[in-house]
Amino acid sequence: MLKRSRGRSMRLTPEYKTRSSARKHRITVMREQSVNESGSNVVKPVPVGNYWASVAPLSERMRTQYQSISVAATHTITVGGTIDVKEADKIKFNGRDFDILTIKDADENRRDKVIITQEIRPGQKK
Repeated sequence: MLKRSRGRSMRLTPEYKTRSSARKHRITVMREQSVNESGSNVVKPVPVGNYWASVAPLSERMRTQYQSISVAATHTITVGGTIDVKEADKIKFNGRDFDILTIKDADENRRDKVIITQEIRPGQKK
């Protein structure tokens, strides 16, 4: 994305940098927890919270880079840096399910977290 800054020359900003106003998607972070149902403990995904995020499919170039290291990544999800999310969690968005592959703090200042995910489609083996 090209960005102009007050008469200075055009500079290239990385894809992962988003403004909070660009977070227009509502996601739900799900975490597996032990739930007591009728006397027996059952492990079920439980919602941790709903958050604003930016959800985008990976470009073909990025997909190829991840496939070269045997990672089947399909989407990036950018959220605020203070959100409690772990790699063992799942994400729900518009009725779709995503497995979290990795989480990175894009510029090491806890402003944004970039989550690399894989969409899980119905009938697809994990």
